[in-house]
Amino acid sequence: MGRELSRPDSVRGEQRIRPPKTTFPRVSIVTLDTGDGGGTEDDSALIEALRLRAAESLERAYRFLETQPDTWALLRAQILCEARPGVDLATKLGEIQAADGSLAIGTLVSGGGLGFPRIDADALSASERGLLGSLEALLVAGDGKVLHAPWVESACRFIESQQSDDGAYRIATLGDEQAVRDAEVFWTGMIAGILGRTPVSKTSHLEAAGNFLATRFNPDAVEHDGYPALIAYSHFYTNVPDEEADEALQWCGRALEKGFRSRSLDAVAVVRVLLTCDAQAMPGATFDVVELLERVLEEQAGDGGFAELSLDGPASRTTQTFDAMLAIVRLCAAIDLADDG
Repeated sequence: MGRELSRPDSVRGEQRIRPPKTTFPRVSIVTLDTGDGGGTEDDSALIEALRLRAAESLERAYRFLETQPDTWALLRAQILCEARPGVDLATKLGEIQAADGSLAIGTLVSGGGLGFPRIDADALSASERGLLGSLEALLVAGDGKVLHAPWVESACRFIESQQSDDGAYRIATLGDEQAVRDAEVFWTGMIAGILGRTPVSKTSHLEAAGNFLATRFNPDAVEHDGYPALIAYSHFYTNVPDEEADEALQWCGRALEKGFRSRSLDAVAVVRVLLTCDAQAMPGATFDVVELLERVLEEQAGDGGFAELSLDGPASRTTQTFDAMLAIVRLCAAIDLADDG
């Protein structure tokens, strides 16, 4: 009963929940599209059960976010659940933009964003803080499908001005020399990847980043506990035309599926790669959407949040909790009852 993972822009069907603290009377929860038939009664029962589990999981995750001080994660969840219009996200992000085009640091990293290297945000230089904040803002805008917002172009110009002569983007990272080198790949891949998703990025800067990454790509980097490299290379090569893309993405896809099958990667981490890449699928990887969704639902903690094993408490789990909500909505939208073949 395998199903192809897709990335529709809208989802049919909705179910309402009523969180106790939200200022909105109701929050829309996107649920499974059960289609118009074509499946067996057993299939229908399975999908209906998943629909209910998904709706309940989204409600619990939303309520978890309401208990945390991360207003950005809650805003993203409200927009995802259709309690607020997407333009609100674009507007709020524009309000934290400085005159030079940079944006203030938000909560993506502090909320437990997957793959981000260890940093001391307070110790960063002004330019590094601007670069990190701008990256966070563009990634958030990408998830919210508002990369067309008026502030995006000036943010891209600021980011491009921070590129090093060798094509890399660098933000001070904690750790040894290897950790710093790994971080250079992560920052460069993630920053250039999100620039590639915008309609206003400059080709010369993308090419420079591609040259930097090409000399450092190694299958071992993405295969052996290399999630930061995996998501960064995947992000770049799915969004920036490059002659190295086909081969690199084959390695990334195999590593992603291997991590999922071996459970060395959480399901939320796996889907986060696809969401970040804004990709329907990845070469070298095959996933059953139902299996992915079931695994994501299994990872929810008793308090409604995700990333239960985080050592820094609930406040460090907000980003991954939103990631899980976004994964659930996208996976729900991808499921239909049509038989394979």
